[in-house]
Amino acid sequence: MGSDEPTPRSVPAVVLIHQEGVVAVIALAGLAFSASGVLGGLAAKGALATAVLTGMVVGAGCFLILWLIRGLRPLSELESWQRHMVRGWTITDAAAVAVFSGLAEEALIRGLLQPVIGLVPAAAVFALLHLVPDRRLWMWPVVAFVLGLVLGGVYELGGYPAAAAAHVAINALSLTRLRRAVED
Repeated sequence: MGSDEPTPRSVPAVVLIHQEGVVAVIALAGLAFSASGVLGGLAAKGALATAVLTGMVVGAGCFLILWLIRGLRPLSELESWQRHMVRGWTITDAAAVAVFSGLAEEALIRGLLQPVIGLVPAAAVFALLHLVPDRRLWMWPVVAFVLGLVLGGVYELGGYPAAAAAHVAINALSLTRLRRAVED
């Protein structure tokens, strides 16, 4: 970020966890009224262990790709902003945000919406959830859209557990790396 631009403030992890709690309540309420119900909407397609392992591998692969292209200017600006966002977080904060956001957002986007509106519209909604009112951060919803397509594909293969595991893995690895960058 340029020196004449305002420095973003740290966001308390508890604020994000509460936000994800609202997302989870909306998802669970919607699933409760859906034809598949809560358990059906959050079920694995195939073996649960296979779905979770697949999600973790895909999530780690997505993180690796993002890490490899992190030097691209829009991504480095986004990363700089995100480092400020997690300033002061503990490893517990990062883990809690990673888990709550992965579980809640996947329940809403993949478990509830994707079966109704389809893969691409669900990825677009996911991107909208990552809009930030700062033009410099235009890359975040773009990355979220691409990851939404990947997570949606993982959902189609392994169900909610696979998509949630992938999302949690991406967030956990990313937030841990961002925290380390702040500490250095």
